Amino acid sequence: MTISRKTMWTGVATAALLAGAQGVAAQAYGDGGGIAVGTDSVALGPNAIALGTNSVSVGSIASNGGEGATAVGSNAVAFDADNTAVGYFANTSGQGAVAVGGQNNSGDGIGASAQGIDAVAVGAGSAATGNSTTAIGGESVATGAGTTAIGWQSAATGERAQAFGHLATAQGERSLAIGENADAQSDFATAIGNETTATGIDALAIGDSAAADGNSTTAVGGESVATGPGTTAIGWQSSATGTRAQAFGHLADATGAFSTAVGEDADAPGDGGIAIGYQSRANGVDSIAIGSDDAGGTATTATGNSTTAIGGEATANGDGATAIGWQAAATAERAQAFGHLAQASGVRSTAVGEAANASGATALAFGNRSTASGDNSIAIGNGATATRANQAVIGTNVHTYTLPGIASEASRDAQSGKLRLVTSDENGNLATIESDIIGQINGAFGATSQRLNDLEGGVVANSAAIAQNRNDILTNRDGIAMAMALNTPYVDPNATYAVSGGLGFFDGAQAFAMSGAYRVDARTQLDAGVTYGFDQSKVGGRVGVTYSW
Repeated sequence: MTISRKTMWTGVATAALLAGAQGVAAQAYGDGGGIAVGTDSVALGPNAIALGTNSVSVGSIASNGGEGATAVGSNAVAFDADNTAVGYFANTSGQGAVAVGGQNNSGDGIGASAQGIDAVAVGAGSAATGNSTTAIGGESVATGAGTTAIGWQSAATGERAQAFGHLATAQGERSLAIGENADAQSDFATAIGNETTATGIDALAIGDSAAADGNSTTAVGGESVATGPGTTAIGWQSSATGTRAQAFGHLADATGAFSTAVGEDADAPGDGGIAIGYQSRANGVDSIAIGSDDAGGTATTATGNSTTAIGGEATANGDGATAIGWQAAATAERAQAFGHLAQASGVRSTAVGEAANASGATALAFGNRSTASGDNSIAIGNGATATRANQAVIGTNVHTYTLPGIASEASRDAQSGKLRLVTSDENGNLATIESDIIGQINGAFGATSQRLNDLEGGVVANSAAIAQNRNDILTNRDGIAMAMALNTPYVDPNATYAVSGGLGFFDGAQAFAMSGAYRVDARTQLDAGVTYGFDQSKVGGRVGVTYSW
């Protein structure tokens, strides 16, 4: 049975006219007239009141109004059945409520308060309001069904919110705050750690001073910050502040939209940028930097739209530039560098090999320590150097050259007009000159006897056939290696271009190929490739189109 304060005091006044103890076996004690009305009730103290059956009120003006209720302390009030109020001005209502504690330091006359079925408030000035609420700690507050606040001045005010720690606050529905001054402000938010803050729906902040600000954000690690819907920051002082940015590692920083930074001090400020590795930098839109900074060295850096730098201290600077390899550098628009210390500084230049250097515009340096400094020059082979514009150099002065196809019938059939002799200077520069030497040789053969001519003709024919067979075999072998080197790059649906290189080997033959692809739309890509056979010095190519559905 529940009795209101007005009804209680009306009954008290009436009972006081009759006697101090009215119920069966009721006991009333104390100066000023304790009043025990309920059966087997006890009232002890001046103006103490016990109205409920089997109830107990102890203390000046202590009162209860429900069966089995207990009020202990000056001005303590236990209104409903099975209530327990212990402490100066402690008060309860709602069946099974428990309040233990006096008033707070302000002396405002408000003690521990438990208002709700099975509500529990323990601590000076604590307040548990709502069914099944729990507030433990001085001035702690739990408001709403199923809420829990444990700790001095902790507060759980959202439905079924949970707060643990001094000044911990859980304001959102089913939110959780653990730690001193931890704050979970939104529905289903979680803040764990001192001074942590989770302000978005489903936000998660774990770590000292961690902050997750935005719906579905995650910040894990001391001083980590995740700002904006869907962002993630994991690691001490990590920061993800761009739209859906992701940062993993100490001091990792992802500020670009949809950017990713992984590694200590990794930085991805460009939209769509990816930085992986210690102090890696992805500065451009859709840039990729993968690799770590050597102690005291240069950070792996991709600067410019759609740039790619992969390898320790690799640098790609210029739209579309690619640098792959330790200390590789592509520093011009669409320059490509592959290999340790490879350098491509000319616009659209390509350097492949250790310390290969292509500084001329559209230059190609292929081979360890090869150099192509002239515009549109080509240097192929270890140590090859092309310094003039449009110059092509293969190998160095220590190399020998074998061109099996030069004696083939197909090569001869391809010739037309006046024949020329190929000449070379001491530096290997090639040229042709007009000469009548072929006519002289034919005249000499004509002056020889018919038998010798017949014999020589037979030998020549046999030799040519043998050479042809050998050349065909070598050419076929080279062609197989060239075909094996070619491949079709795949362009990711989120990208526009792709490049690939390949080496082919077959029966001792070797070939190199470079291929590129361009994505036209979500279903279509165009691709092309060129291949070079080292044994036969053959060059081949292909183009293709791919359509997906």
